[in-house]
Amino acid sequence: MTIKRLFLSVAMVLGMYSIEYAQQATVSFSSFNDWLGADVKGVRISADGSLRLAPNARRTAQLPEGVVWCAVPDGQGGAFLSAGTDGRIFRYSGGQVRPFTQLKGGMIFAMTRLGNDIIVATSADGKLHRINSNGESKAFGEVDARVIWSLGSNGTDVLIAGGSDRGATLYLARENNTARRLASIPEETAFTTIVPESPGVWLLGTHGHGLVTRFTQAGEQIEVLAATGYEEVRTLLLQDGQLFIGANQGLTEKISGGLLENRESYLITSSDSVRSSVIKLDRDRIPQVLWSSNQSQVFCMTAWKDQLLLGTGNRSRIFAIPLSEKARQIEPFSVVQDLGTAQVTSLLQSGSDIMAVASNPAEIHILSEIQATEGTMDSPPLRANPLADWGRMYLDSDTPQGTSAEIQFRVGSTETPDSTWGAWSPPLRSGERPQMKPTRFAQFRIKLTSTRGGGTPIVEGIRVHYSNRNLPPVWEGIDVMPSGLVISRQGSQMELGIERIPLKIQTLVPTLGWVGSEDRSYRKGAQAFVFRVNDPNDDQLSFSIRLVPEKGTPIEIEKAWHERFFTFDTLPVPDGRYRLEVTATDSPSQPFNAALSSSWRSIPFIIDHTPPNIPEITATKEGDGVRVRFVARDESSIIKDAKISADGENWLLILPEDGIYDQKEEHFNVLVPMENVRGDRITVKVTDFCGNEQSTSVLIGEARRR
Repeated sequence: MTIKRLFLSVAMVLGMYSIEYAQQATVSFSSFNDWLGADVKGVRISADGSLRLAPNARRTAQLPEGVVWCAVPDGQGGAFLSAGTDGRIFRYSGGQVRPFTQLKGGMIFAMTRLGNDIIVATSADGKLHRINSNGESKAFGEVDARVIWSLGSNGTDVLIAGGSDRGATLYLARENNTARRLASIPEETAFTTIVPESPGVWLLGTHGHGLVTRFTQAGEQIEVLAATGYEEVRTLLLQDGQLFIGANQGLTEKISGGLLENRESYLITSSDSVRSSVIKLDRDRIPQVLWSSNQSQVFCMTAWKDQLLLGTGNRSRIFAIPLSEKARQIEPFSVVQDLGTAQVTSLLQSGSDIMAVASNPAEIHILSEIQATEGTMDSPPLRANPLADWGRMYLDSDTPQGTSAEIQFRVGSTETPDSTWGAWSPPLRSGERPQMKPTRFAQFRIKLTSTRGGGTPIVEGIRVHYSNRNLPPVWEGIDVMPSGLVISRQGSQMELGIERIPLKIQTLVPTLGWVGSEDRSYRKGAQAFVFRVNDPNDDQLSFSIRLVPEKGTPIEIEKAWHERFFTFDTLPVPDGRYRLEVTATDSPSQPFNAALSSSWRSIPFIIDHTPPNIPEITATKEGDGVRVRFVARDESSIIKDAKISADGENWLLILPEDGIYDQKEEHFNVLVPMENVRGDRITVKVTDFCGNEQSTSVLIGEARRR
């Protein structure tokens, strides 16, 4: 028996698909961006993606607050730190943090040294306070600023950078004197940072259009040196006549709201938009972009060991940019530390070391010139699809005498490593396979060590092999469409021989839930199906299809069908009750000896080509009308509807005697008003559930039986 398909305009051949064996997988880490989601401790990441031991960093203290907004040296190797939202100031000295004082007026974004005292600005009320070494405070001045972002001191005067109703505004305050406004830029929101360029000359950054400006006290003039193209300039550093600018998008609003995000998880989302840059203005004030990021934002900068250090968030990484052009050509930048918090908000010189102040949580770390003797790099989680056997790892490394580079491995079932994950494996050699159970997630650790001062191993990259466990397709079901409906790829209706879709079928189409480029058409005798099946490995699927009669031998229709819908011509098939059996296989994507399949049978459906029978019909005059009685009967399916015509032109839809179409045999008794009757003949038409029609007519006054 031959069963015709209605997809003649679409050639479905295996060669159309690119074969991709999803079972085998390899992931490599070798470039800088590959390590963006990694957790790093004591490892330096170069711009080319290579790994080395970093300068040593140790945490020396913690603060009870979450965010440190501002830090200034205390002149004795320690620092004053403003933290939290309630005007609290702490002092770090001798490796310990102690409460120093607390001021009313909200968060403190700005502090500066004035002799042995510090000048502090509270953000909510625009007041300045002078605090001595014992923590005793007295009023120093007040300005009409909405927010004060930065303070500068020349030994006697304090310059105040902030924002007011006049826009970005700069003030000058002297003790026991009324503060006065020096300059403003109405088009900008606020001045965000201030640093001295020379006696009486100050450099300021703005929020609004990210301007770098110069203010000269003599003549009280302000000029624009550069427009960064960013929203704000967060920090400025003047070094050997060159000006370094840290510019950001969207950071000031977060700071002014008193809330900075916690540390980003492993699941970092990349964005095409650049979030921050470091721009250099040389002695001739010609700009050059040294570094940009769509992940990090710059909070602070300092110069250290011929490098520019950047404190960033939200992964608290400290970047190093060589100050010399020649050194930048060799290594444009590197990550020298990851403090494990969310932000690095201040970098202060502490002798030959750097004091790094971190936030979320608030901590103090000391970055030393001495190289770390041990460091680890924990990779972002590796994700299987959906379950993997984990294979060998190959480490590309150079280990001078006295140094080593080891690999460890662990697995888990949660997206972010937590306490439910397994323990780290013992150290593995390059090319050694970890003995781990199949899981959805895994992670490797690279451990660098050195017993030699200054010696470091160098890792150029790592390659991990694994094999996704193949899982069979998962069925949800097979939808049996209304009889006569055709689903096909877009093609000519003339090629397919498609008839006009009946009105009743048209009303069903919007509710059937198709999405895509399929055509829906109608052809008598067609039967369509939609396969609801997914593959856990996202493999391509093909389908073998059989028609299974209620009694008898199954009929093979297709061996390698690739669509998730199917239509066949039922006309060659005998009337009866059938199911469609579909076997889905992932063989187009999997090796021959790894392909898996699963089957599903549809609910029973009826194939019925035989029209209903009308064995009895009478039409007799009764009062002012004609009484029409008839019986409609079908052997395979229920009666769907009936119509009557008493004038030879118009058809009237009628109901059976019991008011519902729900049987293979229905009885009708209808009184047709005489004004609707023309001529001497009544015609009836009956349709079964499969769309087969039968009609007959009878003379008025005649009874006819078959």
